[in-house]
Amino acid sequence: MNEENEREEYSREMIGGEKWDGNEENKGNEEILDLEAEVAKLFSEESPLPTAKKADEMPIPRERKLPRKSEKREIEAPKSTEDEEQEKKEKKKEKKQKRRGNGRYAVLLLALLLLSAAVCTVAVRLGRRYASEAGTVTEEEEVSSQPTGDERIVFVRQYDDASGILALPELYEKYSDAVVSIRTKGTNGSGVGSGFFVRENGYIATVAHVVEGADSVSVISKEGKSYAASVVASNAMTDLALLKIEGEGFSSVEFGASGELLTGERVIAIGTPASLDYAGTLCTGEVSYRLRTVKIYDDSGQVLEKKMKLLQTNAPVNPGNSGCPLFDEYGRVVGIVTMKLGNDYAGIGFAIPSDGAAAILNAMIRGEAPSEELLSLVSVSTPQLGILGEESSVDGIAGIRIVRFSTSTCDAAIKLREGDLILQLDGEPIASLEQMTALVQAKEPGQAVLVTVLRSGQRLTFEVVLEKS
Repeated sequence: MNEENEREEYSREMIGGEKWDGNEENKGNEEILDLEAEVAKLFSEESPLPTAKKADEMPIPRERKLPRKSEKREIEAPKSTEDEEQEKKEKKKEKKQKRRGNGRYAVLLLALLLLSAAVCTVAVRLGRRYASEAGTVTEEEEVSSQPTGDERIVFVRQYDDASGILALPELYEKYSDAVVSIRTKGTNGSGVGSGFFVRENGYIATVAHVVEGADSVSVISKEGKSYAASVVASNAMTDLALLKIEGEGFSSVEFGASGELLTGERVIAIGTPASLDYAGTLCTGEVSYRLRTVKIYDDSGQVLEKKMKLLQTNAPVNPGNSGCPLFDEYGRVVGIVTMKLGNDYAGIGFAIPSDGAAAILNAMIRGEAPSEELLSLVSVSTPQLGILGEESSVDGIAGIRIVRFSTSTCDAAIKLREGDLILQLDGEPIASLEQMTALVQAKEPGQAVLVTVLRSGQRLTFEVVLEKS
């Protein structure tokens, strides 16, 4: 077999697995048909994978999967515009609902916080009220720091908006319009004092010594407007006076209870110290002593005219402040400034307590003369012998020489004479004015005292009835 025939034989074996039968023309056509059928069979779905039956046949690996004509790749279809719009609306709706839920939660949380604050406020107020009723917190009693065993009682006062306590600028803004300056003219010259409205219809409180002996009285308001004033009533025993000007709608004050003050509490005075140039001056201090009994002497300093029950303060009051109101921290008038302790002393001022002053002024407004009971709330009448004297001696015998009498109608003026040397009172030797005053003050007005005098070398004894100041 030649080389060409060998190649043809090998080709037939590789394609069909059969040998050449010698009919070239038909065999060739059949081979072509058979080849096409085999190829179509290989790529059909039903055709199993061929396996190598002989060693010289070329196998097809089993693991390899050939593509099938019927396989279709599933591809996700693009969404339409309507679907996208619907999805966006759903998302917006979800966000809106979420925001609405958050807002409701925030409102609920705020409501809970406000409710908690309200409950706390009520609890604090109830606690304070209970503590006040139980006496654990007292605002109006004496401050005590004395230890009681292992505990110490401390009294406090709440400083808050509900208490009504005013800051100094608030107090001045609210009540300075009610304070006035008082100018007087008389035979002894002119003077300046202070006062304040106690009624909206023009009634003004001041002190008696400001208007004493005045021929004319005028009132100057905070704005500088001047009014002619009349003296409605004046009482030297309590040093209180009531003025009246024409008009309505004036700013007025409210009186407080001076008896409830504690030593050390702050007080504020608004008045006209020195002159009208300093009208509306505010000064502040504390209550130095709640109720001080002050002895008031006449101009000579010898005769004790009266004893006054006064508030003592270290507020720097000066001449011209007489008659001005003394406020507490609530803006209530608790005193009327009346005097200070001499020019040689600082920080010792006195005010008429409101507990007595308000009652006396109300009686004056009603046109009534204050009763002895009302007057005793401020001032106490003292017994007087009714003489003015000086320390002297005759032939080594010391005594008090009578210079003059306080009045011509007193019992001493009727029974004694100027120039008499008083040696004894009720048998007690008298060597000084202080000694004589002390013995007289130990008596009551209207009582009688035995007065022994030396007159023209003779010792004489008289029963003298003590006068009421």
